[in-house]
Amino acid sequence: MTQNFLDNTLYEMDNLIVLRGMNSETVDLIATDPPFNTKRNRSGTAGFYVDNWKWGDTDTLPDQWKWNEVHPKWLEEIKDNHEALYHAIDAAKHCQGEDTAAFLCFLSVRLLEMHRILKPAGSIYLHCDPTASHYIKTCMDAIWGKNNFRNEIVWHYYNVASTSRKFLGRKHDTIFFYAKSKATPFNWDSMREPYSPDSNWVKASGSYGDPRYSPNEKGKLIHDVWRIPTINNMAKERTGSPDQKPLALYERIIKASSEEGDLVLDPFCGCATTIIAAQNLNRRWLGIDRRKDARYHIITRLMGISRKDREYIEKHAIDKKWLDRQMQPYEMHYQTEPPKRTDKNDQTAPELAQVYSAEPENPLTHAEMRGILLKQFGVQCWGCNFIPPDERYLQLDHIIPKSDGGTNHIDNRSLLCQPCNSKKSNTMSLNALRRQNDRDGHTQPNEQIDLKAALPWTKTYSMEIIEQMIREKLNQLEIDYSKP
Repeated sequence: MTQNFLDNTLYEMDNLIVLRGMNSETVDLIATDPPFNTKRNRSGTAGFYVDNWKWGDTDTLPDQWKWNEVHPKWLEEIKDNHEALYHAIDAAKHCQGEDTAAFLCFLSVRLLEMHRILKPAGSIYLHCDPTASHYIKTCMDAIWGKNNFRNEIVWHYYNVASTSRKFLGRKHDTIFFYAKSKATPFNWDSMREPYSPDSNWVKASGSYGDPRYSPNEKGKLIHDVWRIPTINNMAKERTGSPDQKPLALYERIIKASSEEGDLVLDPFCGCATTIIAAQNLNRRWLGIDRRKDARYHIITRLMGISRKDREYIEKHAIDKKWLDRQMQPYEMHYQTEPPKRTDKNDQTAPELAQVYSAEPENPLTHAEMRGILLKQFGVQCWGCNFIPPDERYLQLDHIIPKSDGGTNHIDNRSLLCQPCNSKKSNTMSLNALRRQNDRDGHTQPNEQIDLKAALPWTKTYSMEIIEQMIREKLNQLEIDYSKP
């Protein structure tokens, strides 16, 4: 696809807005470290994100991902378009709690867009900690497909002291590595490190039991446990953020899954580790972060300024013009407006065809549509004509399944009992379900809902809702234009 944004650009805003505006299949590699599900003063929903943490904060307030702030339409969009993802989030809600489920909603709608913008041979490395890593993996399996999972990489930071006496001290984070397709390349040769001085290879001067084998002069291939120290002892790298990761870690990722000139994206670029690593390795890059000091940290790290000098500059010399001047030698761009997507008419991956907008396209919630159909057509299953004792036995479903291009609007909705809903699944049309019930002898002798009469009614109702929304928007515009 055609790239609709400049190389080496920092977007200072919520990354969901930027991701939605990017054209499909324009990014080679995503390497990112999203907010963890603990110990920061953040809050968010599927379509909204606030980060109240500031550089230098020492508080340990828990993350404030609140389930009751997740807009119900976002959940319905996920359920209608990505059923497996919805069930992964729902399982986390029951097993881990509502706040973790809210965090997964926040992350998942962004992961859906990340999948869309990756090239067919692209890959993603997502950094997380044990508070939600198991649930994140189920969400990523639902989005990327379990067969495109490549590795669970363990970053072992052995230089951190542990003072806990309640459980074994944690000395690692998890990085999930997914490919977008079987065609995704991987540079195995970059995954090498020197042999240790006491290794059998070195002791035996080039032999290891069987003389037919000899050590590679480039070093030994590493595995899925990466022993890389934290930045505790690396004063030049430190920015003051407790979330900061070492350059060596992200340089290894970038070398493994991209070539010089490829585009590397970090949607949570924070203190700029991915950006600096990409710049050092001659990759193009794109960073997104909503914190207003992200640009300052990218520029001063590109300049190689020590933390002490950075703090002095930030206190005494920092201003917009200074930042603008320092950007020029690095051909860096700074944006506070998202890109405008131009490929919306192009076909994207079928399982991820829905591109989320700020307001979901369906003006009615599931509960509202269900109530309307019950009031108009009564308490009856549209699939087998069963009349249950009350409305609790009926569930909202699609007439034409999403897999065949059906919409989520009320003019493509029906009410089914649980057995019919399970039989229909997400592949059968309502008419196909009715024929199957006839063959199986499950059709009840009650009068059938007449689809030829029902569909025009729901279509008219849907158009009236849309027209009402348009009138409200126009009225609002008139009010705005009349203001001085």
